[in-house]
Formats: sequence, C-alpha cells, structure tokens
Amino acid sequence: MRRLVLALTLAAGVSGAAAFDPLGSRGELAAVAPPGQLPLDAGLVGGPACPGPLPAPAAGGTISLAEAVKRALCRDPRTRAAWAESQLQAARLGAARAAYLPTINATLSQARAGQTVAQGGTTARNDSTSRVGQFELAWNLFDFGQREANVESARQTLLAAVASQNLGVQTVFLDAANAYFALLSAQGELAVAREVERINLQSFMAAEAKHAAGVGDLTSKLQTQTAFAQAVLARVRAEGTLANARGRLAVAIGEAPDRPLAVDADDARLPDTAFVKDVGEMLELAQAAHPELAAARARLAAARSRIAVAERAYLPTLSVAASRSHTGRDYSADLPDIAQRDRSVALQLAVPIFDGFSRHYQTRAAKAEFDLASADLQSVEQKVALEVWQAWQSLQSETQALGSTEKLLGYATQSLEVAQGRFKAGVGSTLELLEAQRAMADAAQQRINTLATWRATRLRLAASLGRIGFWSVR
Repeated sequence: MRRLVLALTLAAGVSGAAAFDPLGSRGELAAVAPPGQLPLDAGLVGGPACPGPLPAPAAGGTISLAEAVKRALCRDPRTRAAWAESQLQAARLGAARAAYLPTINATLSQARAGQTVAQGGTTARNDSTSRVGQFELAWNLFDFGQREANVESARQTLLAAVASQNLGVQTVFLDAANAYFALLSAQGELAVAREVERINLQSFMAAEAKHAAGVGDLTSKLQTQTAFAQAVLARVRAEGTLANARGRLAVAIGEAPDRPLAVDADDARLPDTAFVKDVGEMLELAQAAHPELAAARARLAAARSRIAVAERAYLPTLSVAASRSHTGRDYSADLPDIAQRDRSVALQLAVPIFDGFSRHYQTRAAKAEFDLASADLQSVEQKVALEVWQAWQSLQSETQALGSTEKLLGYATQSLEVAQGRFKAGVGSTLELLEAQRAMADAAQQRINTLATWRATRLRLAASLGRIGFWSVR
C-alpha cells in the first residue's frame, strides 16, 4: 500500500509537465503541428520551423507568397486559438477516460483540545492531542456502458476540434494569400495609373505645344488637360489603395500596418491547375476530405454518444469502496491514551429510482442535439458542394477571360500608339486620342483584375476541396 501511495504521489508531481499524458488523450493530436511549427505540407517551403523576424524596413526587398503564408500561419492568433481548443478537448477526453480508474484520497489531521472544570473550589484541567489518518479508495466497477459512451463522445468531440483546427489553418492560409493578391493587384493598378498619367501628360504637352504654335485649338488643349488631371486623381487613389493593401498584408503576417511591404510584380508566372479534375470527381474529393465535413460528422457522432450516455443513466452502477483509518488521542491527565484502527470494504449497487425527471429531459436534450448535428451535417454537405461547383465554374470562366484580356490589352496598346502618332502629325482628333487612352487604361485594369480574380478563384477551388496547402502557391 505504501508503494502505491508513493507511486501516486510521484505521478501527481509529474502531472504538471505538459508532456505527461498517462491516458493517451493527445494521441489524436500527433499529426497536428503545435505552435512554433508550420502545419500543412511545410516541407515544400523550407521545413516546419516558423521563419524568423523580417529584416529591418530599410533593407527593402520583396516578400514571396509562400513566405507571407508561412508568417501568417505562425503568427495569426486564430491558429493558436484552434490549437488551444484541440488541447482543451484532448484534456476532456483524458478526464472521461479517468472514470475507468479508482479514486484514492488520504486525510491527515491533528487537533489539540483543552478542558478546564471548576467545582467546589477545585479546578481540574485536562488537555488532549488527537491525530487522525484516513485512506479511502472508490472504484466504479460496472455501469452498463455509461463511461464508454462518455469516452466516445469526448473522442468524437476531439476529432471535431482537430478537423476545425485544420479548417482554421486553411482559412488563415486563404486569407493571407488573398491579402497578398490584393497587394499584387494594387501594385499593378498603381503602375497602370502612373503609366496612364505619363501618357496623358505627353498628350497634354503636345496639345499645349500645338496651341502655342497656333496650329491647335484651345478646346484640344483643355480636353487633354482635363484628361491629365483625371489621370493624376486616379494615380492618387491607386496610391491609397496600395497603402491599404500593404497594411492588410502586414497585419496578416503579424507586422504593424505601417510596415512597408512589396510583392513580386511578375504577373506572367501563373501556378498550375493540375489538381483541377472533372467537376463530379472534385465533388467526391471534397465530400471525402473537407475538414468542415469531417468536423460536422464528428459532432454528429458525439451527439449520438451523448444519447447513449443519457439513456444508460437509468441503469444501476456497481462500485467498491474501501477505507482504512487510524485515530490516536493522548491525554495530559491520568487517563489512558486511545489508539483506534478502522478498516472497511464495501460493494455498492446504486439503482436510480427517481430524480425529478432530470434524466428524462437530459435524454430529450441529447436527442435534440443529435437532430441539430444531423441538420448541420446536411447543411455543410450542401455548402461544400456549392462551393466546389461555383469555384470550378468560375475558374473555367476566368481562365477564358485571362486569354481575352491579354489580347485586349495588346490591341488597345497598338490603338493608342496609332492615335498618338496621328495626333502628333495633325491628322488625328483629340477625341480619338482620348478614347484610345481610355481604352488602353481600361484594358490594363481589366487585365490586372482578371489576373487577381483567377488566382483567388484557383485557391478558392483548392480550399473548397479541403486540400489547400503550400503546393498550391508554388
């Protein structure tokens, strides 16, 4: 018995360590990366370790999409919150498994009492010291599967938390990628705005020179001057959009919003679409692998187990209780000391008879939770299927639009060059020049917007399959 007490005392002392998991409740977390390490397929981008701090702002340079996503995954509070939720559910699973083990309690107490009795002028005093040591053991031997159902409910809840953590990681991944694409688009928009401003300035200077030489009218000068002022306004707004996009990405990777960031402006490098299959096959992949569906299915299984827990609460439980105690009392007067030892072992059968209908309503509540979880699973299935379908259709459309905008920009650029030549030669009108400038600016803007939409749609399709990862940003 002394060895058992020593072993339990040692176990209690070690239990403060984070790695101490005697009941294996964290086994489901083995495949989940803890804080400080990257989740997903981090091996493709330089290993699982989180990157160090960014260089000083004065160092300049650009940040890649993979690096932006890595920093977001390491520093976004949502990933830490999801990990903490998984740890919480793992601890609750351990608590449910602990119900299979006995509970042992020890009580030690020491008390001192004094008594003074005065009678007929005589005073008698009696002091005593008492010591009590008690050791109790309680063990639930059989409960018709209540503990088993509790453990299964906790295990399924843990699986739901792990799946939700995976979903949260993918959400952080997608948000960081979208912030990166927003900055990429803003940089492109500013570059277009500056080019349009330069072109309009050249047109205005040409019109002003012609007017000064007496070969151009004032109307042409004012029209080109107005177009130049509008181009300046568009450039100023593009600079504001760029600043907002830069702040959004900086916050997403855990930096201050005023951190100067830049991304690679090479929009000719498009990621592959080898993962895109027939829409029917992709719907099947999403139904099998999407973490939100896995979480909903686990929640349904947990609700089913809670029904079993509530229904089995009507059944009796068989337990054993044992105790051993020692009581000692020492007297200061001429009284004999007392030493008492008690031992008991009891086998108890507890039969629930009436509890004010509490178990009845607990069972009804568990069945209602099951119905809610079932409806939630069906809703998630429909949501995931719709996301796959819409993303797949949008990617097909945006892929076609991507080729069209490239041709449109080429035609608009050629048209502007011709209009500029005609205007300088005096055979082209101002309206022709302004229309060519507007068409070129619109075509460049459409190209940038389509590139951004295509990238975002491709990632959204990968996310709708539950397969988003670093492979998707290579």
